[in-house]
Amino acid sequence: MIHNEELNNLERIASGDHEAFRSIFMKYYPKVKYFIAHIIKSEETAEDLSQDIFFRVWTSKEHLPNLRSFNAYIYRMAKNSALNYLEHKYIEDIYVANYSNQSESITPEEELNAKELEFLIQIAIDQMPEQRRKIYIMSRIENIKNGKIAETLGLSEKTINNQLSLALKDIRDILALVFLFFL
Repeated sequence: MIHNEELNNLERIASGDHEAFRSIFMKYYPKVKYFIAHIIKSEETAEDLSQDIFFRVWTSKEHLPNLRSFNAYIYRMAKNSALNYLEHKYIEDIYVANYSNQSESITPEEELNAKELEFLIQIAIDQMPEQRRKIYIMSRIENIKNGKIAETLGLSEKTINNQLSLALKDIRDILALVFLFFL
């Protein structure tokens, strides 16, 4: 339950009183920062997150007088902020680890071969009849379902399947010629 003095401060903050906000800030900021730093193990990031919390307190100040416990409110914000930070950091760490693993495992020669292969596939696509090329692009590049392609182009789904089979055969034929030439 909020004490009278704190409730008075919260009402003053809600009306835009900077001195009342300063008073609440000075009382809670060190505690919030310590609490967050203990969870995330970074003093600097804890400072940033704590400042963000008090910025949010100020920007939503009109709701403060309705609180049953400012202490519970501010610590819930701190806990959520710390957990959100840790979740985003975890996801970022996984992404960085996966990206660095991929980049380490691909040699410059493999990258060049992949680019050549993409170029050859693009040549095969460019040589397809217009409708087949359009169907292939919609299906394989734009990831549109065959039923939707049929509906969009006014064709049967069987025609779409046949054209995709022919498109893939065109690509295989060009790649087979290139591989025979280079082997």
